[in-house]
Amino acid sequence: MWWLRKYIALGKAGWALIMEYRAQVVIWMTSSLLMVIMLLVWLSISSEGAVNGYSSADFITYFMVGWIVRNLTAVWASWELDFNIREGRLSPMLLRPIHPIHNDIAVHWVEKLLRLGIVVPIAAIVLLLTPEVHLDFSPLNILTFLVSLIGAWLIVFLSDYLVGILAFWTSQVGAFINGFFGIRLVLSGAIAPVAMFPPAVQEVLRWSPFPYMLNFSVDVAMGRLTPEALLTGLIVQWGWALFFICAAWAFWKIAVRSYSAVGA
Repeated sequence: MWWLRKYIALGKAGWALIMEYRAQVVIWMTSSLLMVIMLLVWLSISSEGAVNGYSSADFITYFMVGWIVRNLTAVWASWELDFNIREGRLSPMLLRPIHPIHNDIAVHWVEKLLRLGIVVPIAAIVLLLTPEVHLDFSPLNILTFLVSLIGAWLIVFLSDYLVGILAFWTSQVGAFINGFFGIRLVLSGAIAPVAMFPPAVQEVLRWSPFPYMLNFSVDVAMGRLTPEALLTGLIVQWGWALFFICAAWAFWKIAVRSYSAVGA
């Protein structure tokens, strides 16, 4: 299959680049350590009893699994797109017989191999040493978790890419990137499980894309969802994924028409 050969080639080039700057990847990973810090905060809060149905063991499970999900869905496409547009590096990319987004996708996924090699062993050891940890390892739930993880990555990557597309019209897109990152961090469940929010906020978030960037996948792994909630969650998550696919395609078509290279 031609697309598979192209992704393998892009992935090899991306891996070579990552190995050259592997220390930088480790530095980037420090941003995800916020989840470990928040775990300590919530463990302190739950030391005297469960909080909104979460025991200390539940918080450990949530934040360790969430840490893995957070690293698997980490993206920086908006920064790369902004840099390529401002420096004129996008011009030669547009001449290639493949959309520039495919290079970003390939590089993002090979970079995950390095992250997994660091994060998964640490999280696994913590979970194994924690009593009363509950994870649903049934084949159906593992499959559902993987489907939700792909959906989470699509939403995070494409929403981030959409923010990066703003660089076609403004040279100060960094403020938008940082602002969206902060909103995503809070509402996706990286700071606290969505169950910690007031019920009215939870109801609003249930129909927004943010919980499906992290919280939903963790709830699936922990087996905290009823069959009805699980099915509804998957429908909403993939509905948002489809929306962002269409939005990214449409806005790219509009933006590239007004592109005029500067720099290189």
